[in-house]
Amino acid sequence: MKRLSGHLLFALAFSAMPVHAGDIEDVTVPLQAYLDGHATGQEQHFRRAFAPDAMLVGLRDGRYTQRSANDYIAQAASGRAPADEAARRRWIKSITVTGNVATAVIELDYPSMKAQDHMSLLKFEDGWRIVVKAYDASTPARP
Repeated sequence: MKRLSGHLLFALAFSAMPVHAGDIEDVTVPLQAYLDGHATGQEQHFRRAFAPDAMLVGLRDGRYTQRSANDYIAQAASGRAPADEAARRRWIKSITVTGNVATAVIELDYPSMKAQDHMSLLKFEDGWRIVVKAYDASTPARP
């Protein structure tokens, strides 16, 4: 499992509803699939991460964009690992679970992009899925 922050421990300790380690582990499954999709370019990872009708909304270098998860997957699933994969870092920063709803923050630190992805997830009969990805991404300034 990826590194979980102190924010996660705080959320677990002070949540109004009981949160069990199994809840966090189950929510981590689609989040890890999303990270694996980024690392490998394999479509099946992205399909495991997102609900079929999920949406992505966010800011890229200050410009608002929105698209369906299907459009995102078509663009992101190259079938191969990125050429600069060794220089990329990505991790789950935090997870909060309240009943059948969860939120998570993922950070991406790439040579060509820095981003924070705020994921909203729902628990379906077959497991957790990302239903909304709201992000803030920027292109680092080149020296």
